[in-house]
Amino acid sequence: MNVFDTMTQRRSHRGAFQERAIDADDLQKLIEAARWAPSPFNVQPWELVIIQEPEGKTALADLTERAVIAQFKDPKFLDDNSRWMRVTEAEWQARGDGVLLSEHVTLPKPLQDAPEKLLQEFLKNAKSFTLLGHLGAGKLPAREIATQVREAPLLMLVTMNCKRFPPGQGATRWMWLSMGMLIQNVLLAATALKIGVQFVSAPLESAADREQIRQRFNVPTSHEIITLLRMGYVETEGGDSVRLQTSGFVHSEKIKTK
Repeated sequence: MNVFDTMTQRRSHRGAFQERAIDADDLQKLIEAARWAPSPFNVQPWELVIIQEPEGKTALADLTERAVIAQFKDPKFLDDNSRWMRVTEAEWQARGDGVLLSEHVTLPKPLQDAPEKLLQEFLKNAKSFTLLGHLGAGKLPAREIATQVREAPLLMLVTMNCKRFPPGQGATRWMWLSMGMLIQNVLLAATALKIGVQFVSAPLESAADREQIRQRFNVPTSHEIITLLRMGYVETEGGDSVRLQTSGFVHSEKIKTK
């Protein structure tokens, strides 16, 4: 698979993985892909924690479950999410951004066959549904996501060593750029190896949860936790995705106001 194919075929994998461990050779390839990521002044400000034992997975799964339940009670979180949810395939394709509602949320049964307009109104008023969160509506999706974390063949915790910074006033900016390039290298290598990857964001949302992760995995206080990836072999290649048309973000010589 050439690099252009991996770019266009890469998808976030939200389903189950094959029930087998990541081969040692494939894991080494993922690590080598991370190792060769570019960074300004070649500072390489990253450290990875590879988690394959049940104890570490369970700790992260439990934290994920609690975090998702809390998110369903947070009006700002619900409102921010609703802005990027698309109700139908046609709307998703036309807008070229966001995610399909049905792929990210298991709706209550009365809403699963609801008309498009009703679902759009539902999204416009998503923050008002915190009441459902306080009544326990988040428990089922929280358990589902936690199970995916617990059963993933491999978890990769990506951290940034803030002591390894390049010179200049833009040091922090360049370090974050470096971390993004490392993660992209890992995603493309995983795609080539038919390994699915999903970002697990819920347990990283709050400073308190990140502190629990830092203590559990002995992450030094000089390191910033960047992301958590769940990984495993996939049976089939990723599904559809959408992107903005290039005319929507590419400009000649200068940005033209719309």
